[in-house]
Amino acid sequence: MASTIDFDVGDRTRLESYITETMRRNHLYGLSINILKDGRSTYSRGFGSRTVDPPAPATPDTLYGIGSSTKFFTAIAILKLFENGKIDLYDPVEKYIKGLNTDSKNHPVTIHQLLTHSSGYPDLGTAETTIGHMLGQQSVWTPLGTIEDMIRLINEARSERVTTKGDVFMYWNEGYALLGRVIEEVTGKRYSDFITKNILQPLEMKRSTFERSKLEADEDGMTGYYMAKDGKRVPQKFPSHPLVDAAGGLITSVSELGHFVTMLIDGGIYKGTRIIKKGSLEKAFTPHVKNNFAPSMGEGNYYGYGITVDSNFFGHTKLGHGGNVAVSSAYFGFIPNLKIGVCLASNSDFLTSPIGDYALALMLGKDPDTELPWVSFEKKVEILSGKYETYKGATTMQIVQKGFSLFMEVGRDLESLSVPLMFEGNDFYAVEGPDKIKLDVNVHSKDNIDIRFDRLVFHKVGK
Repeated sequence: MASTIDFDVGDRTRLESYITETMRRNHLYGLSINILKDGRSTYSRGFGSRTVDPPAPATPDTLYGIGSSTKFFTAIAILKLFENGKIDLYDPVEKYIKGLNTDSKNHPVTIHQLLTHSSGYPDLGTAETTIGHMLGQQSVWTPLGTIEDMIRLINEARSERVTTKGDVFMYWNEGYALLGRVIEEVTGKRYSDFITKNILQPLEMKRSTFERSKLEADEDGMTGYYMAKDGKRVPQKFPSHPLVDAAGGLITSVSELGHFVTMLIDGGIYKGTRIIKKGSLEKAFTPHVKNNFAPSMGEGNYYGYGITVDSNFFGHTKLGHGGNVAVSSAYFGFIPNLKIGVCLASNSDFLTSPIGDYALALMLGKDPDTELPWVSFEKKVEILSGKYETYKGATTMQIVQKGFSLFMEVGRDLESLSVPLMFEGNDFYAVEGPDKIKLDVNVHSKDNIDIRFDRLVFHKVGK
């Protein structure tokens, strides 16, 4: 059934304001977005610059690396092989990859476990190492030139496997590299060629590619910007490598990614052509394993086959996946029963999913600033962050964000104290050992804040 959801001028204004403020706060050069409704693009535009030198604007057709969003393309390819009787989802991976030995007391890793990140293997750092080598930012010199090198590493790390039961979610890039190899062994074709012929071409994703040379030659291709240690973004070549293709190597635009999402919303069909059976998509959309590490509205997310399943996004099931390859990032998310979706990409290492959720919340008639936990957290961080002093500057304090967490750093002259902060609703707490201490926070305005911490009363004095 077609949705009756509106995305009016007021929603667009709010979304654009949130995007531009997010870009300012995170020092982003460029970002593109495409919002889908009832099988068509209802809003799309670029913000900022796809490249700074020479200057060129970001557009909905700008090509970006979408990182781990590629994983669902890999999962679709595996499911197509399953449909055609070429593989069984519960086969041991060793059946298709010579030299691989994941067996742990007769419990080899299965294709199902690779699809759901439930193999029990921890991250072995091959994606980070490979990308780091290409960016000249490597700190670990693991030899990784071929899939055989990766197989050797996985075999050596067999004792690292945490469990064989297949019920624990541990995000494993190496597993999707192995799935790429399974596709090659079963089809006799290169992974990228199989994806192009069987998924990209039928979806009219004509400019989408795994080749950096095509990105660099494209008239609307991004320049990726890497965050250096000094906090400045510097241009870097896109880290294209066959070892990371199946886990995160696809290059596309939000416009063409929208074709893929439209097909998923329409049950595997795109413009009358069936790309994958509806039953296969239902297998992919099944919440196979609990994922406690992704933000959600309810009791946590789950992982299907190459896709995250949030079963309670304002009462609806939301599916999607994000990705990050150090110089670019992306996210796609959609609500199948309402036939709405969003695609995002940026030429930086940035978590784009909150913007996607912001757009979907607006389409649902919700107030994302207060009803989305992540956005609410961002707002609080923006207000509280800054420099504070007690009376006459006797003691200083600074509230800073490190990664995704907030810290209160107290001290002058003596050794400073770094205290994690947490929010529960509108209450603020400092975490000290096993205890949490409620802070008395009075926000008179963004620049006029008083915070009482134990015997100290701090007054905000600047950013």
